[in-house]
Amino acid sequence: MMRPAPSPKPRRSLIDHLPPRLQRVPRGGWWAALGVFFLLCVLSVGALSGVAAGRQQSAAGQSEALTRAAQEQFDLGVQDLLETRYELARQRFEYVLSVDPGFPGAAELLDKALLGMNAPTTTPVPPTIAVTPTATLDVSSLDSLFAQAQSAFTAEDWNTTIQAVLTLRSIDPQHRRAEANQLLAGALRARGLEKIWAGQHEQGIYDLALAERFGPLDSQATAWRSSASFYLFANSFFGVVWPEAARYFSQLCAAGGWDSCYKFSVAAMEYGNELMKADDPCAAVDQFDASYETRADSKVEDLADNAREACLTATAVPPTPTITLTPTFGLPIETPTETPTIGAPPTTAPAPPTETPTPTDTPPTP
Repeated sequence: MMRPAPSPKPRRSLIDHLPPRLQRVPRGGWWAALGVFFLLCVLSVGALSGVAAGRQQSAAGQSEALTRAAQEQFDLGVQDLLETRYELARQRFEYVLSVDPGFPGAAELLDKALLGMNAPTTTPVPPTIAVTPTATLDVSSLDSLFAQAQSAFTAEDWNTTIQAVLTLRSIDPQHRRAEANQLLAGALRARGLEKIWAGQHEQGIYDLALAERFGPLDSQATAWRSSASFYLFANSFFGVVWPEAARYFSQLCAAGGWDSCYKFSVAAMEYGNELMKADDPCAAVDQFDASYETRADSKVEDLADNAREACLTATAVPPTPTITLTPTFGLPIETPTETPTIGAPPTTAPAPPTETPTPTDTPPTP
């Protein structure tokens, strides 16, 4: 007899798994509770997102503030460098690099500040060139400072222009920033060229390097900076390696730059003296002649004459020796034209005379 199939068990909901006392809560109440729970979750997620966005905005604000502070310290450091306050400039540039290690130009100017601090202190020498004093600036307003910078630039008063712009930047770095940068770059470029033309090569190159920080240099400024750098390179051999000094200053002398011709004349003379000591008078002649042609000097003329004589003596062809024959009295000596053959002695000797003539006392009759 077949057993009836068991009836399927009814499916139980989540509420059926709760304890009996909680099952007495109406089903509608549970759905309301779940809705409240999901609403709280949504609010929590929104609150967390708002906090994260607020933190990001705060971090961005702090980063912008640090960048602005670094720029201000950099500008003040440039002013300190120009006024030789090297220790203060060092501190400012180190702060800039701590904020942004890749800040453009900070590392190079920090090296300049350190070099200035380590430079030996020299006894001040009264200047031989009159120095134009910087005009007193009116700092009553930012617009007044900017107007003074413009007026000084028009009058080609580069020191006053630079001082006015730097004072303006120290009060408000953002006031007409682009125009102030143009004035500062132009004044530094012009002052750098004037220093290079006056023979102050290192100071001029430094001003041009600062000007390049605010904008690219034109071809004229770049060419003069290269020439000044080449002069310093050539001068590093002067008094140390005379051949190199003569070679490099000859190129500068051809361009007529600064005191290059005088230094070439001295270097060529000293190089000629070294060649004389090395027993190469002919090469020394060329150096002495080049020195004398550049700068007429009786001392160099005498050195050239001595070297020329030594060169002629060293290159003179020795004379061909002549054979002198001593005359002899008697028969001439005939030089054999054929080489005698050495062989056995002759087998037969010449026959002796048959009669021996006897002298007589009586002379023969005529």
